[in-house]
Amino acid sequence: MKILISLFLLFIISCAPVRYQTNQIVSKIPAGKDTRSYYLIKQGDSVWRISKKYGVTVEAIIKENKLSSPKDLIIGQKLYIPYEYVNKNNSSFMWPIRGEIINFFKENVDNTINKGLNIKITNGNKDVKASIDGNVVFSNYLKGWGKTIILKHENNFYTVYANLDITLVNAGTFAKKTQPIGTVASSKNGDYILHFEIRKNSIPKDPLQYLN
Repeated sequence: MKILISLFLLFIISCAPVRYQTNQIVSKIPAGKDTRSYYLIKQGDSVWRISKKYGVTVEAIIKENKLSSPKDLIIGQKLYIPYEYVNKNNSSFMWPIRGEIINFFKENVDNTINKGLNIKITNGNKDVKASIDGNVVFSNYLKGWGKTIILKHENNFYTVYANLDITLVNAGTFAKKTQPIGTVASSKNGDYILHFEIRKNSIPKDPLQYLN
């Protein structure tokens, strides 16, 4: 087990999360299913590409935005993402924190491909909670990530919580779903941003396909 965890850590260190630079934000979406979600159209976007990004059908996007055609997109336009249509893969993962997603899965930020979500705290609550029951396999400083917690779950799923100020759980312990496990650290510009990942074995998955 220790060898597997060491290999896992070496793998994620090799693809450290993006640097938190909010001046590079091109799209925003509230983190949490109880708020409306929007995407800001930019050059090169298409309804098909956006549908793949969020796991929502083209038909649902067209219907909810009352588009007469999939080509009816204007740069700078706000496109409503019908979050209720997102396929959640029958998952029970919950949001680790409330806030605003400023960087998405596979988004290129500062020439680095994001492996998860970067969530900016907007309500002042910096508490990070376990997304689902899991064993704490890592709770320490990780180069390129800051203080980081990694939980291992059933079926070889892992959740990663990085850029923490305080860690409240130790490696070798068990964390219950919704249990506070740490607090978010501030970035250089004073924003509080959590980097969150869901991985199957060591392969990053789009958290939006799993979070409820």
